[in-house]
Amino acid sequence: MEPIQNMDVFNLGTWLGRKQAFGLMAGRCTVAEIECLVEVYDGKLYLAIEPTFEAYCKNRLGISARTANRLIHQYKQQGPELARLNSFTRIKPSEYRLFAAAVTGEGFFYNGETIPLEPENAPKLAQAVDAIRREAAPEPEPLDPAAQAFAKAEKSLHAALAEFTRLQAMNLDDEGRLKLLIAAEAGRKELDRICMSTAL
Repeated sequence: MEPIQNMDVFNLGTWLGRKQAFGLMAGRCTVAEIECLVEVYDGKLYLAIEPTFEAYCKNRLGISARTANRLIHQYKQQGPELARLNSFTRIKPSEYRLFAAAVTGEGFFYNGETIPLEPENAPKLAQAVDAIRREAAPEPEPLDPAAQAFAKAEKSLHAALAEFTRLQAMNLDDEGRLKLLIAAEAGRKELDRICMSTAL
């Protein structure tokens, strides 16, 4: 291992100075914070004060190396523009391709307008991202009304039978047993009527 130079310590101090209150777990970190982390990792600047990147993350940043590596990987996969958009509204890794073409150094292009990637535009950026998601979503297949009714009826019937069975297991008095018998009989008659009217 090459000896750590004073300049390395200075550089690391500079990056740490930029990164006071990293706040990774408290909320979404900024792109500048992630770029700082990438610089420290790629340049191995952490070796100036810690023997490993894991120790640096734990002792200096208060996060796990796994979290730091995930942030670094996401940044390198996204690029700076998508990473900036992701700091205002959450973008899933599976959606990178969906938004990559709309993000430039000037901002996020949607509906003929370029929205600058600035904190004051966060609500507008979130709305534009949601709109593109909706536009790209496949049309839901129309639900069969009969299938819906069957599912609802079966669910309700199972729930009713479970309640009747629960009542039967209770120590009911004579009046309670009579009410249970009348309700069950009424249900049976109604089911018999449905069966007879739909007989094949």
